[in-house]
Amino acid sequence: MTRGTLAVDRLMTALGGLLLAALGVLGILWWAGRLGSAPAPIDLSGIRWLPKQQWWPWALGAAGVLLALLGLRWLLSHLPRRGVTHLSLPGSGPEGRLVVSTGPVVDAAATTLANAPGVRSAHGRIDHDRGQLVVHLDATIERGAQLETVASVADAVTAEMRSALERDDLTARVQLRTAGRNRPAPRVY
Repeated sequence: MTRGTLAVDRLMTALGGLLLAALGVLGILWWAGRLGSAPAPIDLSGIRWLPKQQWWPWALGAAGVLLALLGLRWLLSHLPRRGVTHLSLPGSGPEGRLVVSTGPVVDAAATTLANAPGVRSAHGRIDHDRGQLVVHLDATIERGAQLETVASVADAVTAEMRSALERDDLTARVQLRTAGRNRPAPRVY
């Protein structure tokens, strides 16, 4: 999900909440007779002709289709997005295009990080985030892991990725999670 989708969700939720709160307050004030000159019974005779018009079913159908399309668009915007799968390498030009698949590079980096002392597992992906190319490496570490060692391996891995992808603009984000409990040490018989 993108930041734009989250912003739209939050804005629409806030507007919907404010609208419902305002309607609730107006309903209570109308019921209590505190709206001044507002009529106690609501007179709908001015719009009773509307459903009898020939165009009314078509207008309702068009509005329903529009709302269904907007709802579908909203649902699709919440699907998990895939990361960057291919990158153009420097040297691409009118004569040809040099492309690298990012999957094997990210998998190799995650494997190297996972083989570091104190790291249980690691995985990663590359995304575009606010116009920047970002590699996300997520690692689960043991409770007693030496953070200096893990950090130095993570630095070396991201430097190797920059070199392999020939991208100086590659930013790295390494997230470490502590394992719930340490794995038991293997027994030697």
